[in-house]
Amino acid sequence: MRHSSDTATTSSSVGEKLAATVHHAPRARRPGRLVARLLVPLMFLAVCAVVVIIVRSPPQFLRAAPTHASRHAQARRLPPYWTVRPGDSLGLIAAKTGLSVDLLEAYNPTVNPNALTPGQRLDLWRYPPQPPRPKAKPPGPMFWTVRLGQSFGSIAAATGINIVTLEQLNPRLKPVSVQPGDRVRLHR
Repeated sequence: MRHSSDTATTSSSVGEKLAATVHHAPRARRPGRLVARLLVPLMFLAVCAVVVIIVRSPPQFLRAAPTHASRHAQARRLPPYWTVRPGDSLGLIAAKTGLSVDLLEAYNPTVNPNALTPGQRLDLWRYPPQPPRPKAKPPGPMFWTVRLGQSFGSIAAATGINIVTLEQLNPRLKPVSVQPGDRVRLHR
């Protein structure tokens, strides 16, 4: 009998366990819910990143088109030449100067963009200013030292300069009172 009472006890506890299992079964999760929980924050971060990128450097169609006057103002602020430094490329120079690579190539048609050498000068303007030409020295000496027996007329004949010009260049000297050792200016 003892055996039968153990069986009854066992069968009743199995039934209770079975009933408890049925009542406490977890709900089945929908597969889309897990994906949504992961994708929503990722999509939010992606949208924020796109907004930050657009604000920092707007696409070309959102930028104001530069006017003709602003292009000239930009060109006036640039130096006429760029001296290439080690590691420079046309792209890097274009980024630093605000010019396009195509414009740099147009301003420097004889330069090989793949063989830039440090110290090389690149034009940043279409027509860079020419270096100032030194003033030409006037031919001949600047002054004439008067010798014994010379006058304005003989000095003018020897130098090929008009007597009136000599008088204008030397207002303190009087043509009639020129002395040996006086210095006569011949050019301005």
